[in-house]
Order: sequence, then C-alpha cells, then structure tokens
Amino acid sequence: MLAKLSFASRLVALITGSVVTSTLLASGLSAWSFYEDNIAEIERQGLTVARVLARAYAVANQTPKDVEQVIAKHMVVAATGFAEFVAAAEKAGYTPAQINDRLTRAVDESILDEVWITDEKGLAYLHTKTSPNFQFSPSATQQPQAHQFWSLLTGQNKVVVQEIQKREIDNEKFKYVGVGGVDKPRIVEVGYNARYFDSLAEQIGLQRIVDNLLAGDEIDAIFIFDTGSRLIVSPRPNAEPETAKISDAETAPVTDVLRTAKPKSMISQSVLSVIAPIHREDGALLGAALIRLPVKRLGEHVRAQLQLALAISVLTSVAGAAMAAWIARRQTAPIGTITRAARNVEQDNMLDEGISEVAARNDELGQLARVFRTMAQDFLTREKTLDALVVQRTAALEEKNGELERLSARLSKYLSPQLYETLFRGGRVAPISAQRKKLTILFADIVSFSEIAENIEAEDLTRVLNEFLNEMAEVALKHGATIDKYMGDAVMAFFGDPKTRGVREDARACVLMAMEMLAATRELDRKWRESGVGCPLQIRIGVNTGYCTVGDFGSQQRMDYTIIGHQVNLAARIQKAADPNSIFLSQETYALVKDLIIAQEQAPIAVKGIHAPVQTYKAIGPATTDEGAVIYEESTGVVLKVDLGAANREDVRRILTAALAQLESKNAARLDELQN
Repeated sequence: MLAKLSFASRLVALITGSVVTSTLLASGLSAWSFYEDNIAEIERQGLTVARVLARAYAVANQTPKDVEQVIAKHMVVAATGFAEFVAAAEKAGYTPAQINDRLTRAVDESILDEVWITDEKGLAYLHTKTSPNFQFSPSATQQPQAHQFWSLLTGQNKVVVQEIQKREIDNEKFKYVGVGGVDKPRIVEVGYNARYFDSLAEQIGLQRIVDNLLAGDEIDAIFIFDTGSRLIVSPRPNAEPETAKISDAETAPVTDVLRTAKPKSMISQSVLSVIAPIHREDGALLGAALIRLPVKRLGEHVRAQLQLALAISVLTSVAGAAMAAWIARRQTAPIGTITRAARNVEQDNMLDEGISEVAARNDELGQLARVFRTMAQDFLTREKTLDALVVQRTAALEEKNGELERLSARLSKYLSPQLYETLFRGGRVAPISAQRKKLTILFADIVSFSEIAENIEAEDLTRVLNEFLNEMAEVALKHGATIDKYMGDAVMAFFGDPKTRGVREDARACVLMAMEMLAATRELDRKWRESGVGCPLQIRIGVNTGYCTVGDFGSQQRMDYTIIGHQVNLAARIQKAADPNSIFLSQETYALVKDLIIAQEQAPIAVKGIHAPVQTYKAIGPATTDEGAVIYEESTGVVLKVDLGAANREDVRRILTAALAQLESKNAARLDELQN
C-alpha cells in the first residue's frame, strides 16, 4: 500500500506516525525518567559536596603550612638584610644602643616581633626592645629550642628555619629563622609570633566550610565523621532542631562507607541522604560525610513534567503532520534539482540549467542554489586556471632547476670536491664547524716566478700559470687532497679533512702526490721550452704533518674553509727552504713515510717562532726492494735517475759511456772552433 504512494505522501505518513509514536512513549516514560534523573542529579550533587569537603579538608591542613613556608622565606630575606645592616653599622662605628634602636624601629614597621644578633661566642648583645642579652648554647639539654642555631656560628649551616613551636619561656607560639653573619661568625635570628595561624586554621576549617554550604536551601544538613565513626562536624547549635538531628538509620551506613570506601544513598520521607567517603589527594581515607538533600519539591516537578509531556505530544503530532506535508511539497523538489546539478558537475564538468529555476527562489533553498551555482562556476573556472598554472609552473620549475644545476656546477669549481660534497650532502647545506685534527699539509711554489712574469707577455703568463695550476689540481684530486687555496703561483693542499684515511696513509698519499707534482712540473718545463718559453720552470715543495684547526673562518658575510695553526706556518717555511725542483719533508712526515721513499737528511733550518732548528729531509724518489738501488742527481739542464734494482747494469753502463763520449766530442769540437 505504501509503495504505491508518492514520496511526499510516504514522507507525511512516516513523519506523522513517528511523531505520534514517539510522543506517546515519551509521555509514558517522561515522569519516571525525570524522577530518576533528578534523584541521580541530587546524588551527584551530594558526591560533589563530599569532594568539596575533601578538598577543603586538604586545604585546611596544607594552607597554614604553605603560608608558613612563604613567611619563612621572607624571614630569611629579613635576617639576611639585618646581617648586612649590622656588619655595615659596626663598620661605620655605630654603638650597640644605636643599632638596637634601629633594629627595634625596623621590627615595629614589619611583621617581625624579635631580632637577636650574637657575637662570635653566641652572646646576643644586639636585639630589639629592652630584652636582656641572651647566650646561645650548643647544648640541646640546656636549650632544646635555641641550640639549633649554634650551627650558624660553626659554619655548618648558612640558614636555619624552625617550625612554629611553643617557646620555652612563655609558651607563646613563635617561628624563628636564623642566618650566619656576613662579616664574621655570628647568629642573626628573627622571630615571628604565630598566633595568626590559629585564627587562619579556624577561618578555613571544616566547620566554616560546612556553615557556608548550609547558608542556602540546597542542602539541609552536613555531618562529618572521622575514620572511627565519631562525629566531628555538624550544623551549628542555632540551626533548626530537625535539621541538626541525625537519625540512627542515617548513621548506620557510615561504618560500611568507611570500611568499603564506597558511597551510599537512602531516601526517607522528603530527604535524600548521601554518605560518601572523604579522601586526601594521595588516596588516604580521612573520614565520611553525610549530606542531607531536600527532595520534597521533586514530586511537584514530576507532575508538572508529565502534564507538559502530554501537551507537547499532542501539539507535535499535529505540527509534525503539517510540517511533513509542507516539506514534501515545498522542499524536496528543489533539493532534487540541486542534487542532480551537483552530480552533473562532478561527472561531466557541466552546470545543469535547472539550477537557475531554484536559484530564483527567495528562501534558503534559493540561497543555497545560488551559492552552489557560484561555487560550481568558480570550480569550473579554477579547474581550467589550475591546469594552465600547473603547466606554467612546471615549466618555470624546470627552468629554475636548470639554473640551480648550472649554478651548482659553477660553484663546484670554486670548492674542493671533498668540501663541496660535505657542504651539499644529501641535497642540503651541512654545517661545518672548526675542530682540531692531525693533517698533512703541502705547499708548492714556482721558483723565481716574478722573473718569469717579467720575461713573457701577460697573455702567455696567464696561459702557462693556469696550465700549471690545472696540472697541480688534477694531481691533487687524483690523490684525494683537499685544495685549500691558490696563492698566485703557489698551491696549498692538505690531507685529513673532511675525509681521512688515517694519519699515516694521509701522509703517504701527500708525499706520493708531491713526487707526481714534481714529475708533472718537469714535463711542463719541457713542454714550455719547446713552445718558446725561455725561463725554466722549477718548483719547491714543503710537506709537514701536525695538528691544525680546520673549519669555517671569516665574517657573517663571507666565510672561508681553511686550516690555521703553527704546523701550517711550518710547512710554508719548509717549502721556502727547499731546493729548486725538490721536496723537503719535516721530521714528523718523514717518520710516517720513510719506508715508502728514499730521502736525504738535510741540515737543520732555523724557523721563526721555533727556538730549536727544524730537521728536514729531501725526498729523492720511491724506495725499491734493494737498499740504495736508486741513483738520483739533478742540476741545471741535467736530470739523472737510475733504478739499479730494476735496470740492466750493462745497459746503464753503455748509456752513460755513450753520453760521456758524446759530451766529450761536443766539447772537443767547440774547443777546435774556438782555437780557429
């Protein structure tokens, strides 16, 4: 039957039936639910009051202690000030009477009541008012209270804070705080009469809390029991007799609540009694509270609630049927149109024309349709715009990436590969910090470069210098060196940072690199001579091993990654002392590579800043299996190197004999030429 009805008719029937059914059920359950909810709410109120009492009990116990601690801190400050004052006053020549007068005036204008200041023997010769001098004693038997301050004289303690206690002389409650003297051993003690704490405990105690809670009409009575079921707090005697009286039926559950630590409630006549345990914040049981709450007005509320529920059920049934019919006729059709339009936009990216009819309405659905139409149009426009922007931004991003790659490639030419890799490790800049490391440093410099520069044109000079530096850089990078800098015609490089193979291997690699640099220089010299550069190309190389500081140096605007230290300067000095086309090593470097090369011990050199002469060694060439099997001699226009361990000795003899014969023949021919 319902299947043959239209959606609007089914909607009307469904809403009307649902409203009638729900209101009838609500009418039957309303009274009982309201009653139960109110009883539960009243019980929750009782438990809330119990928690308030527990908090109040904790506050009543803790607040005086907190206040005492605050006062103690102020007393420490005051005692310290008095110590400073007495030291200054006695230094200024004040008499004890003048000082006592100042102390009395200071106490009269503060919360303090007493000040006692002793000499080195514990005699309180300075004090407020007209009290006699007092002798402090270290004996606990003679002075159970005052002996604690004796530790200030011995220096064992700098501050002594006593809890509030009754004085031995008059049973008055006092708090005392003492500090040591600032100019000499002494006791500086201040006292405070603590009668205020008795009134504070009364003001924030449980009885005051109970009286405040009973001031309104929400609670009839409150009774508090200790853990032994003894009544400790009840309404004031001036309360109504029925209110202040507690029945046996109410006190009987108190024992069970204290035993189980679980709340209970009971209804008798027109009151609800809630018995709840009282706990401290740490969970310890303090006692139990019986809170009596009135419920006589609950019945009247239940009846009024039932009548209201019945009236509402009738009205809602009628209103529901009318509302269902209106919704079905007025609202469902526009919603369907908007739904279809949304589906079309989602599937075909086309806006349905029927949405314009709904948008012409003046109600919320018309506003919804207009908003939807605007959003759909914006969506379609943004789709097209975003597609164009994606293409544009992709092209721009590719161009930027290309620029960054080109810039990175250019930047890599200004940094050593190791430093470049360290700085840009993982695609991000990595910080470099200065640190101490043991490095092997090499300085290589062209001999008499200024004379070469004077004898060739600037263009040729630039070409040959760049060719030399490029050759040296290739050799350095081949051996894994970090090129620190180019200083005109000089090269500075080092091993051991940012990567290291160990101090020994770093030194060996550096010396092998130096020998290859020397060989490359000789080859360049031959090449330059053949190309017409008349000046000989010779270099000096100095190598040293030692601890240096390596890292970033400079300003916030420009930083240099370099090494500094005494060992760097020593390497430069060794290079300056080296012979042309030779490699000089320091004692430290030679000790690490002596099994790798053949070297000649040189005369010690004097180095500025070092008192003792520095021992150096000249690297001749790589070592062979036969000791002394390498003959190496070098002079202007002559380079002789014979590896007797590898060469055939007859061939060596034949080559040298032929060379000598050719030299003698040339000399004889020239002599004849001169004689003629």
